[in-house]
Amino acid sequence: MSATELFRKCHGLAGLATDTELEPDSLVGFFQFFRPDGKGLQDAFSDVTSGDELHDRVLTLYQSAGDDRRPSGGRDAYFVVRNPPPLDPDLAAQLGTQWLQGLREIASRMKNDSCCRQFQSMPRIRVLEGIAPKHPRDDAEKSDLLLSVQQLSRLIEGIDAGPYAAALRPAYYFIACDPMLRDYLMWPLYESAVGLSDPLRPYFDLWRHGVKYRIFGEDQVDLYLPRQL
Repeated sequence: MSATELFRKCHGLAGLATDTELEPDSLVGFFQFFRPDGKGLQDAFSDVTSGDELHDRVLTLYQSAGDDRRPSGGRDAYFVVRNPPPLDPDLAAQLGTQWLQGLREIASRMKNDSCCRQFQSMPRIRVLEGIAPKHPRDDAEKSDLLLSVQQLSRLIEGIDAGPYAAALRPAYYFIACDPMLRDYLMWPLYESAVGLSDPLRPYFDLWRHGVKYRIFGEDQVDLYLPRQL
């Protein structure tokens, strides 16, 4: 299937006009059209070799986020886990370590020397509770560790994984404006190119429990668990 045919197919599934300009940005918000349960989305994956696995992943996404209606009215523009299941802090720390190990494996397979050096000594995990502070916007104010984590997502984004990945990458990103979540959901498309089966699964497990990561130094990653009432 060509990229144009794929765009037209996805536009039709989402009930969008098929006679407009067909390009990746035209599918921003694509997955939001199938909330709350992803019903009707399966045909989007029917022409992809790893389609069943891609479909299973997005169904788990819908199940984790639930209804997009806000308690105060209106709807979420992105996928937000409003009622995350509780997560034991020790398990959160374990998942955080597994996620960092997965990033180290990705850096090694992609032969990125600077990222490999950054993960040579595994950062410690600190588990906190409450609202996570914001990362700095300016790269000059970011730690090298944070820059390496963000660089890995840019490296993954540059992998040539075929027309499906190129067409729907922006739509995957705007699920939650989270490149790490995007890369987990799309990983079946990258698996053969990178040679790793599922290095970002621990990140998704943290995400579905409402956990956010923050990095402000070179040797520590903070995981913020939602405050339990």
